[in-house]
Amino acid sequence: MRIKVKAFGCKLNQCEAGGIERELSNAGHEIVGKPPYDAVVVCGCTVTMRADYKVRQYLRRMKRDYAVERLFLSGCSAVSFEENIIEELGVERAFEKNDGAKIADHLGRGDAGQQFPQTFHGRTRGYVKIQDGCDQFCSYCIVPLVRGRERSVPSDAVIARVKELEHAGVKEAVLTGVHDGRYFTDGLDLAGLCRKILDETEILRLRLSSVESEKVTNDLIELLSKEKRLANHLHVPLQSGSDSVLTRMNRQYAADDYATTVRSLAAKVDDIGLGADVIVGFPGETDSEYEETYGLLNSLPFSYLHVFRYSPRPGTAAAKMPNVVHTETARYRMERLRALHEELRGRFAESQLGKTRSVIIERIRDGIGHGWTDNYMRVEVPVDNHDKGKMIAVKPKSYSNGVVHCEKINSI
Repeated sequence: MRIKVKAFGCKLNQCEAGGIERELSNAGHEIVGKPPYDAVVVCGCTVTMRADYKVRQYLRRMKRDYAVERLFLSGCSAVSFEENIIEELGVERAFEKNDGAKIADHLGRGDAGQQFPQTFHGRTRGYVKIQDGCDQFCSYCIVPLVRGRERSVPSDAVIARVKELEHAGVKEAVLTGVHDGRYFTDGLDLAGLCRKILDETEILRLRLSSVESEKVTNDLIELLSKEKRLANHLHVPLQSGSDSVLTRMNRQYAADDYATTVRSLAAKVDDIGLGADVIVGFPGETDSEYEETYGLLNSLPFSYLHVFRYSPRPGTAAAKMPNVVHTETARYRMERLRALHEELRGRFAESQLGKTRSVIIERIRDGIGHGWTDNYMRVEVPVDNHDKGKMIAVKPKSYSNGVVHCEKINSI
């Protein structure tokens, strides 16, 4: 069968979608990106109402525009969507986990197909799942209800996955999970796992994705500062810069502690790219609480922000909270922070001009290579066609419209 696998949402979902592709391919099916499709598997995201809408819209479009007879829904959306919604969408079966083996069993197994690493649509970076689930139960978040309790992937399995990517020629492995900073198994925490990967593999670049501020240990900061193969980039979720809002969110830190962690990262890790999540319009958020958030974000050395408007999720504590913020007020706050994101991104890019950075060329179009630097800047650079998929050294020369324009120095 010709099967398309579509992932929505986080890097963990993308990672698991790659695993589904591999299972289906090994079962004899053809993984395709263009129609016609005999079947479509959707790895859904339900973290916001907007995410729910996108998943439903996509499933309807597959049925309407491409006449796909066999639709499948897996992952978080399969858990959160009610049965009548799943039936109305024309889904043949919902799988509560992104379990490629079960999906392949359902669709049937024939002759072994092409085996390929789980890089998800042939990208130059590969995702490595190290953890799943969450025990924190933030008042706004549905993830613990759809992903379950925390569990870590054994370190030997992580090493095997990284080696698989390495042997396939992938240059960058990205560690991902629901709560990466709470990784612990085989006597190893996140820093210990990173050290083991660097010691036992030759992957050219290892990248962390998101680590909560209270789990950014001194050992992890030291590793980021010294290990050249570990990308100097970290996403540190904030959600709010107001202690009173953080308390209502059931977040386990204070704004001052968060700020101390971020400043320590910036001081000890040269040219580190730092990002944060922030939610505006949380129930009861006052103008002064919002200004605390804006002021904190503006005072810290971030290179980008991910800004979200609060979305009530049924089954969470926040969905029952009073003092709902007016839609227009929340939208104004969101747009103002998104403007700050653009300012911070430009400020960081300007600070990198003239410095040498490494970038993996993900695609080439009209002689221009596109990719991301070690410290997570989107770049364009004139390259040769044989540079695709390679890591090269570049020198940033200018910045405009969210892109750093560079000149190539040499291949690495």
